Amino acid sequence: MTESSGADVEGLLGEEIVALAASTFVVVFAGVGLGREQARNRVDKELYRRFGKPRGGDAHHAYQAVILQIVLLWERAGVAARAVASGQLVLLPGGARLLNATDAARELRTLL
Repeated sequence: MTESSGADVEGLLGEEIVALAASTFVVVFAGVGLGREQARNRVDKELYRRFGKPRGGDAHHAYQAVILQIVLLWERAGVAARAVASGQLVLLPGGARLLNATDAARELRTLL
């Protein structure tokens, strides 16, 4: 896989996905009210902060695949969903429970 400078693709791909989804959820939805929309690019920005920003090519596609997997886990757990009209992420009732959990990864596993 071609990797650009500053992007830790192997680190991203090596993360345990449920723990990564939980910790990313807490950052992305902190301070967001129930039923409110949040831009999906907040997920991108959080992963860039943690693993560096890919500059196109295979690294970019790997990041996008992980981001989609994270969003699908959130939807499956009932904590967030993509709004049909806007494509934005919406905080669901289960998400409020996850935000208040002392161990977000364990709580997300329970919801899954």
